[in-house]
Amino acid sequence: MFKRRTDKVIEDLTAATCGLHSDKRQNYVLAQALHGLVRLAKAEQLLEMRMDAEKASGSLACASRKRQTRAILRKIGMDVKSRQRELEFGQQYPEGKDETS
Repeated sequence: MFKRRTDKVIEDLTAATCGLHSDKRQNYVLAQALHGLVRLAKAEQLLEMRMDAEKASGSLACASRKRQTRAILRKIGMDVKSRQRELEFGQQYPEGKDETS
């Protein structure tokens, strides 16, 4: 069976901490806690690598530009809707134009 390096290190740590002839449950709990710590460290490292890659490629700046664009478009949409309501509720047409044209 393939064993990772961390598995061997965890076995050595549990043996050094709990002793070779101690309670098996205590060894198991400590080993599982250390495995969880290794998984957490890997996940954090992966997240940091992704953030560094995004910074390097400039996609964070791109995301902020997208948010700004969406906000501007939303504001424009609200302006258009308010002008439409004015026309719907009996606003007079501009001079020289009547309803038939």
